[in-house]
Amino acid sequence: MTAITLKRPVEFEGRTYSTLDIEEPTVGGIEAYEKAQASGATETAALVAMLVVETGWPEGALRKVRSSDFKVIAGALFPLAEPAGDTGA
Repeated sequence: MTAITLKRPVEFEGRTYSTLDIEEPTVGGIEAYEKAQASGATETAALVAMLVVETGWPEGALRKVRSSDFKVIAGALFPLAEPAGDTGA
């Protein structure tokens, strides 16, 4: 698990969010990412959809994360995710 502390914590609905724990994505997180992309969402929106599932953070809080912190989060998450596609099964 990788703990990421935001340089600038975000406030959302009366709560402060400052740390995310990033682990290997679950099937549910990958599915949320793929569904978002299939519906025409941007890479950023698809990653937000995955993070909602993986972190339990509300979407509104994730959308307030600064871009510099978001790059760190994406960098920590993507090496853990296997690309979708042929599994050889």
